[in-house]
Amino acid sequence: MVTISFVVMMGAFGLNLSAGQFFAELHAVHGWSLATLSTAVSVNMVVWGVLQPFLGRVIDRIGPRPVITTSAALMGLAFLMSATIEYQWEFFLYYGVVTAIGFAGCGSMANAVLVSRWYVKGRGRMLARSSMGINVGQLLLLPLAGWLIYLGGVQTAFAVLGAGMLFLVAPMVFLGVRNNPREVGQLPDGDTIPAGFGTESKSATFSEAIRSFDFYCAMIGYVSCGYSLYMVAMHLPGFAVDLGGTKALGGNLLGIAACASALSMWALGQVAPRIGKKPILVGLYLVRALSLSCLAVLGQIWQLYVFAVVYGVSSFPIIPLKTGLISDRFGAGGLGAILGCTLFAHQIFAATGVYIGGAVREATGTYQPAFLSAAVLLAIGALTTAAFRGIEEHEPAPVSQQD
Repeated sequence: MVTISFVVMMGAFGLNLSAGQFFAELHAVHGWSLATLSTAVSVNMVVWGVLQPFLGRVIDRIGPRPVITTSAALMGLAFLMSATIEYQWEFFLYYGVVTAIGFAGCGSMANAVLVSRWYVKGRGRMLARSSMGINVGQLLLLPLAGWLIYLGGVQTAFAVLGAGMLFLVAPMVFLGVRNNPREVGQLPDGDTIPAGFGTESKSATFSEAIRSFDFYCAMIGYVSCGYSLYMVAMHLPGFAVDLGGTKALGGNLLGIAACASALSMWALGQVAPRIGKKPILVGLYLVRALSLSCLAVLGQIWQLYVFAVVYGVSSFPIIPLKTGLISDRFGAGGLGAILGCTLFAHQIFAATGVYIGGAVREATGTYQPAFLSAAVLLAIGALTTAAFRGIEEHEPAPVSQQD
């Protein structure tokens, strides 16, 4: 399950984040402006964010397998259809809407539910391992998209990436995934409930969760993550140019951050079961806040490389750790709707962060106030995470089971 989840997230995030690789060629071939193409990306972000609560409830009801399978196939189909685009509205429809719908159902939320249903013991470690697919997808599929565009144009790139998702990833999920361990006569790894009682007895419903103080602590932490994550991803290249760097420098910095994030995610997943997710999360929020505070006052190119490493260490690892903390607190039974709601808020603030970064730069000529606002919000996220009162699942002792 963890391996398949890794592959799904590698494909889902790789395809969804590859849009920027097509911008230059689409502009050269069709004359579409960067503003128009960027608007399609904004539509994509809003669509998949809005769909998270709905698809979370669907996953809770029918299980992650059919949702992830259908969504992966839909992403692949959208990219295959994109190989035929001639008009702007087609790019908005295929990438901005259809790809976003597919991504909403096979991204981090759906895979977190799948892995959480199979693990209690070591849940944080397994979520971290599967989430490494996010970084690997960026490191492999984004350069692959650029290489395919160089060799055969946008049509070839869209077709090859779409075929891989439709004919490789989607069938892998359909054939290999099971909704929960009870389908094969097992309990989740480390579960202490005797056979026959299932795992839902430990789980909170969505209506119970939203009446909990911990739910809002988790949501505030998520929105601070989204606000800063997308602000950096979209505006770091421009900031690098402001400091005198080349247009390629921003992409290189994001690649370094992705490598550092993957290594950090693996390492923290190993130690989280022993020292707990909450203290690690608080530390990551504070490190990211400090890195953005420093970014606001940086003036030399070499300092950006240091920032990329520190920021990468404290960026994507937050996702599996926060997901694990929420699933430890509320259980896996209603996790889809709970995560869906928090991720919806995450995307709203992500879009806000992207807009504020651009608006502040245009109004003041500098990104400094925007980066400092992200640092302040991350400090608030650290405080709310520290206030989270849920009890984590560490390494539960095995129990005897009687037929």
